[in-house]
Amino acid sequence: MGVKRMKGGTVFVLNTGVATFAVTAAHVVQEFFNDSKFPNVHCMIASHEKSPLRIPLGDRIIDANEEIDIATFRITPEEIQYLNRMVLQGHVRDWPPKPAEVGGPATYCGFPGVGRRSIEQGVVFGAVPMAGIVTNSHETTTSIFIERDHLVRVLGNNDMPENFNFGGMSGGPLLAIIQAEVMRTWRPAGVIIQGPNPGDVPTQEAIPGLEIIRARPIHFIKADGYLDLDRWQQANIR
Repeated sequence: MGVKRMKGGTVFVLNTGVATFAVTAAHVVQEFFNDSKFPNVHCMIASHEKSPLRIPLGDRIIDANEEIDIATFRITPEEIQYLNRMVLQGHVRDWPPKPAEVGGPATYCGFPGVGRRSIEQGVVFGAVPMAGIVTNSHETTTSIFIERDHLVRVLGNNDMPENFNFGGMSGGPLLAIIQAEVMRTWRPAGVIIQGPNPGDVPTQEAIPGLEIIRARPIHFIKADGYLDLDRWQQANIR
């Protein structure tokens, strides 16, 4: 029967007004390709209502870059409908949208591996949706410091434990909340590239109590799904 081993990341579908495609972190894609040298390794996107959707990832990549740590790939309207997931677009007049602002509210989401479990029908992936205040925002990175003293649980039955393992959040979306006079809306702001490392994992560097979500600003994704390498190089020359 073989042995089932699962690794996971997070993916979301983005509509820039020019094209619709899937987005994740480049290191998630790279790890899949590293594992695909073994037999019977498949890339699958989970659906709560149906069986996971198998994606021929090698044939779908639009662009990916290890340094930027973003990967984009093609996904069909039929696949989006099958997965029954929301396509992110938000309040964006011209692409790319403005970066998230320091001190401004933001929300983000991902699927940590600790929430993954097998059931008779397949696999269930536990989502971790969170919100907070943007701590740092510049050309190459947006960061949110998780202030546990201010956390308020609105979903689930248990508070987030200490040294929570966020592994699997990579590739998730960061959304900037926009508060206008008469309405509240949002815009895509980034792609999660790193979450806090648990302090009980000896092979990873971690500072106990310092929990930071880091995201790559969405402006490194062009409207057609390709990555803006020129912008990245210019940002790193400064």
